[in-house]
Amino acid sequence: MLEVLSCNKIKNGYEIELKENIFYPDGKGGQLGDRGNIGESKILEVKESKVIVDRELIAGEYEYSIDENRRRDIAQQHTAQHLFSAIAYNDYQLNTVGFRMAEEYTTVDLDSNTISDETIEALEFKANEIIEKAIQLKIYIMNHEDAMKVEGLRKAIKDKVTGDVRFVEIPEVDLGACAGFHVENTKDIRVFKLINHEKIKGNYTRFYFIAGDRALNDYGFKHRLSRDLCHTFSCKNEEIVEMVDKFLDEKKKVEGELKNLAANYSELLSEKLMREAETIGENKVIIYLGDKVVGQFLGRYIDLDNYLLITGSDENYSLMSNKVNCKEFIKHIITAQGGIKGGGSETKGNFKGKISKDELLNNLKIFLS
Repeated sequence: MLEVLSCNKIKNGYEIELKENIFYPDGKGGQLGDRGNIGESKILEVKESKVIVDRELIAGEYEYSIDENRRRDIAQQHTAQHLFSAIAYNDYQLNTVGFRMAEEYTTVDLDSNTISDETIEALEFKANEIIEKAIQLKIYIMNHEDAMKVEGLRKAIKDKVTGDVRFVEIPEVDLGACAGFHVENTKDIRVFKLINHEKIKGNYTRFYFIAGDRALNDYGFKHRLSRDLCHTFSCKNEEIVEMVDKFLDEKKKVEGELKNLAANYSELLSEKLMREAETIGENKVIIYLGDKVVGQFLGRYIDLDNYLLITGSDENYSLMSNKVNCKEFIKHIITAQGGIKGGGSETKGNFKGKISKDELLNNLKIFLS
């Protein structure tokens, strides 16, 4: 049971104070935090002293649960990070200068931006080799005085650390101070996969990886995706990229042909629209609510010295005129209609929002009068 001392409404949920916070905080040591339930509430975020939940809890005692599958996933990712950083340091003298675990992947920043493709392949290969060796991890706690005397650490213990120190050791591979979740044996990581890398500021390289169940689930997703693409394009796996490129080329060609047709149609349509234009006082108004591409071409063929042209599609509108002040009309419609946003110059402008053709005409009649 957990005792809730207080509960306060905040922007994204309810912040509660516990008599004893037994949940692992988000961001501590670069790691993700716990999730689970307190009573019927769902945990959204864990802070050092508070927990954010999705519903109000009155002060009192509650049963709780912790998402153990999430903890297992975090342990796989975190131990994989230790393993990757250790190989980079031990074999290539590359230091880890940044580490961040996200819900989809983990990033590790190494202090070089000249890491070769061969080294990157070797880093991944060596990580999986150690996973296969099934090395039992050693996790133990030492008092602060003894901990500061430990040699062979990949990364020195920070000065701000006080009290007892928890060590995570992968024998003959890595030794470091860490309070996060870890697997019991390297085989529990199951698989390690680099999914991307990029150069970042400070002459560093950022690596993105997934491990364990995440990596297996990712493989399953990508296998289904490639299978479906092969079915769609009637091709083999190795032909997918070629078929997608071919499809994109054909799409570009069709779009060009449709654009030419839209231009030709707009020229013909403009004559009809000018004949049937609405007359408001001394002004002639054309409102075309239809195909977006056709609307874009109409401005070329409408006599803007004598007509106000308004085109619209999917609640996005454009207007052009050399006679009516477009900028002032947009200001008017924003004030009068509500829910409209936009702007422009005296001769053209754009606005966005939900408005009918009749409402447009009514606003024009008021404005032009």
